Amino acid sequence: MLKYAIAAIFALGGLTAFPVAAPAQTYMFETGTTLLAKCRNKAPEYALACTAYIVGAVDGIKKDVFIGRAKPNCWPAQLDADKVRDVVVAYLVRYPDQRKAPASVLVSVALNEQYPCEK
Repeated sequence: MLKYAIAAIFALGGLTAFPVAAPAQTYMFETGTTLLAKCRNKAPEYALACTAYIVGAVDGIKKDVFIGRAKPNCWPAQLDADKVRDVVVAYLVRYPDQRKAPASVLVSVALNEQYPCEK
């Protein structure tokens, strides 16, 4: 089920505030809620964990694009880790109703909103 939600997000890459529902039985290491809590924590190790998670999600998404498992996106070729973190945190703050979804999906949605493909 989660596989189809992620595929739909890539297929609809230019949408903003795309509602994402996590199936009740899906296990995930991070949700939008837990990621935002890490990102808001002032302790350096939490800031590092926040940024590292987001950068890892971006690398995973870019890998899927590279091997043809995901539709290409329109993100810049080089992304600054701090800028990406700011984009994702701003999205999570702006759309609290999305926070129960998997954080990796929300990273993708936030970046697709920030860097939409020209139509």
